[in-house]
This record gives sequence, C-alpha cells and structure tokens, in this order.
Amino acid sequence: MIRVKSPARILLVALALGWSVDLLFYGKALGISALLFVLLLMVALFGLGWLDGVRPVWRNLWLLAPLFFFASMVFVRANPFVTFLNVVSSLALLGLIAHFYAAGHPQRLGLVGYPIVLLHTAGNALVRPAPLVSASVDLDAARQRGGRNLLPVIRGLLLALPVLVIFTLLLASADLVFADYLEDLFSLDILPDLLEWLWRGIIVLGSAWLLAGGLAYALGRSQASDDQGALEKALGSLAQVVRLGFVEVATVLIAVDLLFLVFVWIQFTYLFGGRANITVEGYTYAEYARRGFFELVAVSVLTLGLILGLRWLARRETGRQARIFNGLSSLMVGLVLVILASAFQRLRLYEAAYGYTQLRLYSHVFMVWLAVAFVWFLVTLWRWPDRFAIGAFVAALGFLVTLNAINPDAFIARQNLARYQATGKLDAYYLTRLSEDAVPALVQAVGQVTGDEREVLMDHLRYRLESMEASARWRSWPSFHLARRRAYDLLAGS
Repeated sequence: MIRVKSPARILLVALALGWSVDLLFYGKALGISALLFVLLLMVALFGLGWLDGVRPVWRNLWLLAPLFFFASMVFVRANPFVTFLNVVSSLALLGLIAHFYAAGHPQRLGLVGYPIVLLHTAGNALVRPAPLVSASVDLDAARQRGGRNLLPVIRGLLLALPVLVIFTLLLASADLVFADYLEDLFSLDILPDLLEWLWRGIIVLGSAWLLAGGLAYALGRSQASDDQGALEKALGSLAQVVRLGFVEVATVLIAVDLLFLVFVWIQFTYLFGGRANITVEGYTYAEYARRGFFELVAVSVLTLGLILGLRWLARRETGRQARIFNGLSSLMVGLVLVILASAFQRLRLYEAAYGYTQLRLYSHVFMVWLAVAFVWFLVTLWRWPDRFAIGAFVAALGFLVTLNAINPDAFIARQNLARYQATGKLDAYYLTRLSEDAVPALVQAVGQVTGDEREVLMDHLRYRLESMEASARWRSWPSFHLARRRAYDLLAGS
C-alpha cells in the first residue's frame, strides 16, 4: 500500500494546479501555457517531495530534459501535427517521471514496459485521490455537523421566501431600473453563463483529481520496491507457454532472408543502378521511383517486430543455436537497412520531381531514426540483450527532436521555393495550407515568384492577416506563441 505523509497538502496543491489548467488552457490557443504548466507541475512535485522528505532518484532526472524541450516546442512550433506530437510526448514523459521520480530504473524497461508503466500511472492518478480525501476529511463528523446546521437554514429559507417575494414585487413597482435588473436576472440569458461556469468547475475539479493522484503516486513510490521484476517474470512465464522450437524459428528467418536477398539484388540492379536499366524493363525512372516507399517502410517496421517476437519466443538451448539465431537476425537487419535505403532513395527522387510535403518529410526523418533503431538492435543483439527498449525510446525522442529542429513547414516552404527557382514549378496552393511556421518564407516568396502563383500567395497572406486580426483567441498571454507572433508582425508590416 502506497502512503503519503501529507494528503491535505497534496489536495490543496492539486486544486491550485487544477485552477491553473482553467486559467492557462480553457478557451485559449496553445502557446507558452504548456511550458508554464509543466514548470508549475514540476515545482509542485519537487516542493512536495522536499516537504515530505521524499528525495528524487537523481539518475532518472534526465527525463526532465526531453520534457522541457517538448513543452517549450509547443510554444515555438505552430505545425499542428508536430504540436500534437509534442503534447503527447510531454504527457507520456510526465507519466514516466511520476513512476520513476522516487524509485525504479527506466533503462530496465522492456518494450512492453513503457505502455504498462504509463497505464499503471494513469490508473493510480484515477484512484489515488479517493484515499487522500478520506484521510484529510472526517466524513462522518462532517455529515453530522452538516445535518445539524443544514436543517435550520432550510427552515429559515422557507420562511423568508414569501416575504422576499412580496418585498421584491413592491420594489419592482416602485423603481423601473430595479425592475429591469430583475427582468434580466430571471431571463434565460444567464443560463449559458451558468453552464459555462459549471463546465469550468468540472474541468478544475477533474484536473485537480488527476493531478492529486499523480502527485501522490510519484511521492508514494519511494516506499514501493521496483515492480519491474514482476512484469518481466510474467512475460517470461507467458513466453514459456508459447515457446517455438529453434528449427521452426531458424526456418522463418532463413525464408525471410532469402526473400529480402532477392529484393535487395533488384534494388542494386535497377534503383541504384541508374536510369538505363529501368528503361530496359519498360518503365520510366520516375514511374519506378515514385512507387513503394511507404510499403518498404511498413516492411521494415514489421521486420523489427518479427525479429523481436522471434527472439522472445525462440528456444535456444545451446550457445551454437544462439549464435545462429543472432547471425540470421543480423543478416536480416542488414538487408532491412538496404531496403530502408531503397525507400529513402525513392522518396528523395519523388521529392525532386514533385516537391516536398509534410508526409514525405516526416517519412524521411522517420526512416533515418528507424535505421538508428535497427543499428542499436544489432548492438544489443550481441552485447546487451535487455537494453534494446531504452535505445528505441531514445530513438523515438530523437525523431521528435529532429522534427522540431527542422521546423517542417518552414523547411518545406524553403525547399519548394528553391525547386521553383530551379524548375519554375510550384504548388502554391499547398504552401497556403502550411502553418504560421512557414509565413516568413512565404512573405519572402512573394517577391520571388510570378504569375498565378504570386497571386495565390498574396491572397492567402492577406486572408491570414485578416483572420488573425479578427480573432482574439491567440492574443491572451497564456496563448503567447513565438511563431504566431512573428507571423503576425511580418504580415502586419508587409
């Protein structure tokens, strides 16, 4: 049973944080509010820990670095998909910090361990506040005192009601302004405001409930032993039930390796071999290159899952069997890296012919970090078999960091404009769908493009300025956003 020393203090802090959720986020666009809330939450966690004598596990505090990075990027980047990833990553990292603040080793987690830890943290955030409330308030005494005090109040209100009605009617007849106030008061115009305040109260209390549970779980974990061993034992027991023989597993690996070898030979002969070889087969180079990169990425991801699943299920009773398994898996990883290179090359050629889009750029970055994950898998396969998950987690963080560093919308706008300078081709309508991150490049592009493309960009920039001036949602201080502010200043000054 996880206990905390000061449940009332946690509830008060959580209530203040719940109010900050309403202040920072209700009816407002995301901006610096995300970073401010994360700062407040971390101050609350470390402050409560210091007051309760719960010290953090210092080796686990590296999780704070990506947390603050992604929270700050919510305030810097305007791309909706990148913002969504930053918010989700921040929430996931908050869950990991709650679990590992006072105990545990995140580097010991397996791939299944990460979602289990997050689900465990979320479950505790839901159920922990109930014992906090019961420990802070004597409910029986409150019911008794409430019953003694409430009945006389009800009787008094019933006696006062007819008197209030008579006096109110007389006063309304005596003063027209007072009568107008009464008419406004009893009209249904106040109903939307009441419903809004009720909804905001639910948001505050619901947020406070979850935050109290999360804080209590993080601080109470110092009394709990690391529960990863139980998880690993449970997964190991399951694997024992569904074990596959070494011959079956080796057969699967050899069959897939042979298929990949044929495919890789074709890639070196045709895709990497130049235009002439493709023409012989009756395809243009563009037709050949534009197909299949998403399918190849899917093959790579599925292959990683296949190798991890076989490693978990395979029965390797001797050292020789283990070396054969590792060798066949290593060959498969090497072939998959060539397949990834093929997908990367196809996508690069497609972008050269048709320009950059968000999906193509995301795919490029994803393939690079997937290749990093495969290389790390090779290392762990031979050296540290239980350390693949932490490397995959870091690779996922690297993918998100890279997207934020690239600034996708600005990058896409610059690359497509550079392509326009070289080829005279530009999909101006696609550029108008990019976020405020692309506005500096679009403002600069107005002086570089001509014809219909220039008119499209100018009309869009005028419309965007009018929309920003007409909307007050992004102007409040919790919604302050670097990209939106810069875009507005550029548009207003152009």
